[in-house]
Amino acid sequence: MNQCTLYVSIADYQKIVDAIKETFPDKEVQAAADGQSVTVTDKKWFGKSTLAFNFMREEADPERFLQMKKGMYGFFAQIETAHEKVKEKLLIQITALNVAVGIVASKEIDRETFAAVLAIAKEVSGIVFLPTGHMLDKEGRLLLNTEGESEVDDYLVTVSTEFIDRHVRPSQSGEERKARNIQLLQEQGVPYINHLPVIVGDEDAVIRTKEEIVQRAIALCLIAVYAAGIAENGEIAEEREFIEGIIEQYGAADFFTENERKLLDDPNPSQNDMVQMAWMYECYWVLLWALGYKKELEFPSEICDVSYAIDVLRSAGNYQTFYDNAVVRSKAEILDQADLIYRYDWACVDARINNRTVAGGLEPGVVMERHRALNWLVRHMEDEWDHVQMDT
Repeated sequence: MNQCTLYVSIADYQKIVDAIKETFPDKEVQAAADGQSVTVTDKKWFGKSTLAFNFMREEADPERFLQMKKGMYGFFAQIETAHEKVKEKLLIQITALNVAVGIVASKEIDRETFAAVLAIAKEVSGIVFLPTGHMLDKEGRLLLNTEGESEVDDYLVTVSTEFIDRHVRPSQSGEERKARNIQLLQEQGVPYINHLPVIVGDEDAVIRTKEEIVQRAIALCLIAVYAAGIAENGEIAEEREFIEGIIEQYGAADFFTENERKLLDDPNPSQNDMVQMAWMYECYWVLLWALGYKKELEFPSEICDVSYAIDVLRSAGNYQTFYDNAVVRSKAEILDQADLIYRYDWACVDARINNRTVAGGLEPGVVMERHRALNWLVRHMEDEWDHVQMDT
């Protein structure tokens, strides 16, 4: 191995440069004038070796950094593991990263050099990713690999306090919404933390268009009907023939995402995939509310009324009628629910990673799927459906 990557959540990347210098006091350390790299040179009688640290900072290239984080998040999110607590915290850590340091050695990285890399990681509370797909903590212990293995029972997420609210411009509407929802959480007996950030305010939020919401709602309903049918009776060919007829009826062939289309075309979908897609009823439920087909979004303590949800679309009979009868709720109403579900989901995640029962009667699965739908509605991180992030 002659390369690895250090990932950090830190406000001042100069602290990483300082850590490099302190770790190699007897080597020649040169920082590039543009601040993009640091090179450590070890000169010996019969040659020299170099260790280059190449910086990629979120503030310098936000779009590229976001795409990198999405890729890393997706990579670890799909790993099946018995260490769910560690995985959950690693995913949270990934969302908080803002500096990546590519480390490239001119020769094989030996034990001494790797120990130096870990010393830097420890100094800045970073994590280290190896070419083998192993993610290590600052002590060099395996957090998670592609086989789902881990050497730790828990992991402490490190987030620079100066970056907690960096994705959202402070706004009066956001702060007021947060305060109202915290008061509601207190009344409902749901745990919360005061420093969980605000979400985007009315001033900056851009809600999905009516056409987007209608098409997504139809796709979610149909994919859930298809998945639930297979999960219940196992007749794949019969269910596919049925759902393709409904897709044609609503002109919905182009409404599905890449992942959804793969599922529809899979001749032998797994039971796990079917169960997961059946949960899309909960996302569809949120969109029915957003489209005015439901008067209110109930407290997420139990699964939605599936029969009613299906009947809403069935009774419309076609795309145009479903579209025409829909009245998209106001930006403020949607943001109210997006902020509230964000705080509900924090309570669920906190309970899960600490092996506690969720207080207040929340149903974690319902909360998670509502969070997915609401984050999509408010264009959180500009994610499309297959890649919606649900940060807590």
